[in-house]
Amino acid sequence: MQSRGVSRAVLDPANDNARNASLRALREGWPVLLEPFVGVAFGVLARGAGLDRLTATAMSALVFAGAAQFAMLDLLRSEALPVVVIATVLLINSRHLLMATALRPWFTPQPLLARLGLGFLLTDETFALSTSYYARGGHRLAYHLTGGLVLWSVWVGATLLGASAGAALPEPRQIGLDFAVTAAFIAIVVIGVRDRLDIAIALLAALVAGLLRASGFAVVAVLIAGAMAPVLTVARR
Repeated sequence: MQSRGVSRAVLDPANDNARNASLRALREGWPVLLEPFVGVAFGVLARGAGLDRLTATAMSALVFAGAAQFAMLDLLRSEALPVVVIATVLLINSRHLLMATALRPWFTPQPLLARLGLGFLLTDETFALSTSYYARGGHRLAYHLTGGLVLWSVWVGATLLGASAGAALPEPRQIGLDFAVTAAFIAIVVIGVRDRLDIAIALLAALVAGLLRASGFAVVAVLIAGAMAPVLTVARR
């Protein structure tokens, strides 16, 4: 009986120290944190859009926003004006403001520079992982920090690999790499689902995004689907 009590205490996120929280982030998040194929696909497409290896890798290191970066490539290929490229990226990433609002109770006590760093590491993947962790009673920032740093490293490294291979790799769609984005988001949903309401939210977001995408509103679809989870997370708290 005592050993069972100890096991429960160890498994309970509320009892995590910083080291255990970091290990938990790796254990729970490996399906999305160690997913390099999306970054490789971006690197290949970036070279196809005319970016050199250094520029493509720097974009992943500094922007660190997959959906916005893929949209940026489409705009660059169509020779859109710089102001249009910048405005589109800011619009797509505006959903991160809602994500940050949902995580504010855990980030607010930190100094400004720490909050900026945590915000930079905030992505769809780390949002799903962190909200699930904190909802279960976890309170260590090491969980979010570890997940974010691993994901950033994999994203940048995979971009460099794809950009370096360049023409040596076939078109991503020919070998199914374009599905890696879809697979990554499916993994995010699976990780973030905790109850039936979460399932209903995920299905509703998918339905709305699909209808908008079919109507030709791809950017709006990303915004609406991406915003639903953080908005409802705040509303449920």
